[in-house]
Amino acid sequence: MASVKDGRLQIRVDPDQKRLLERAAAASHQSLSAFVVHAAAMYAEDALAQRSVIRLSRDAAGAFSEALERPGEVNERLARALARNPGFRWVD
Repeated sequence: MASVKDGRLQIRVDPDQKRLLERAAAASHQSLSAFVVHAAAMYAEDALAQRSVIRLSRDAAGAFSEALERPGEVNERLARALARNPGFRWVD
């Protein structure tokens, strides 16, 4: 089933960039629009994936690892929050 494409994206490119994109689209057997959207979506996914990686110094990584290994403590405030009706239900 095809999705409805009613969003619009307009960009300006210089003639050399346009020729490059047209050549690449042709080499990929895609329309220019399909090629640009596909390439932009791949780049966007990569950019977002990089933001999910956290880099820590050796000391910070050790402190983080130690914190994960310690059992959590449930205080009264946390127990009340866990017992409260969340106001939503999971849908499978």
